Amino acid sequence: MNEIDSNLINSFEKIAIKAMFKAGQIALNFQNNKIKFWYKSKSQPVTHADIEINTYLQNFFKKNTPDFGWLSEEVDDDESILKKEMFWCLDPIDGTRSYIDGKPEFVISLALIYKDFPILGLIYNPRTKEMFSARKGSGSYCNNEKIKVSQNMNLNNCKITISSSEIAKTKKYQFLKNQKLITMGSIAYKVALVAKGKVDIAISFTGKSDWDLAAASLILEESGGTISNLDGKKINYNTSTLRIPSVCATNTKTHNKILNEIKMI
Repeated sequence: MNEIDSNLINSFEKIAIKAMFKAGQIALNFQNNKIKFWYKSKSQPVTHADIEINTYLQNFFKKNTPDFGWLSEEVDDDESILKKEMFWCLDPIDGTRSYIDGKPEFVISLALIYKDFPILGLIYNPRTKEMFSARKGSGSYCNNEKIKVSQNMNLNNCKITISSSEIAKTKKYQFLKNQKLITMGSIAYKVALVAKGKVDIAISFTGKSDWDLAAASLILEESGGTISNLDGKKINYNTSTLRIPSVCATNTKTHNKILNEIKMI
């Protein structure tokens, strides 16, 4: 971070937050009407809101940060991230199924990545009005109030959040059998809630992409949490595949405990 002016990152955060509020209003406008959606693959729906939010934010940042690259779930990679030291990484609607169903568990997730790690992360839930934010080395916030992960170390009495589509995969893990699991779709929102201390653990057994986690991982780490793959490996960004095989996001005190439980299978 010595190579990056912290005042400059602060200025980027301010303009990005304003843009995220506008993007959130776009999401609500679509959700309050009949949402049109289609499938880009067998299990991946996309809505008009995804496209509109991406278009708005891409144009906004092209105007305000013309030297930065752009990576988004909803547009083809123009390879600008290979040519730029910094690029914006966006998931316009993370938790698309929840969004389509009219549920509040969806967010807009935006990160500014320097080479291969996020230096600014923003996650906005326009339904709950939660704006999560973090700059590398400056802590994590929700609506301008500093947040911290929980200090719960008891795996037998913790709040765990997971996607409903992955519930069946939890049955082989003893420490998950008697837990009351909280289901929601958005991985970014799940990790943000761990950062806020509202839940203790967020787990995903399925693969994710950079845009799903870049903002969330910074927000979690700056709140005192730890995130890795389920094999304990650090999550790396801006790789050749842009893929992350699995996710374990917790407070630091329970992270190794969970990984050890998973390795026992």
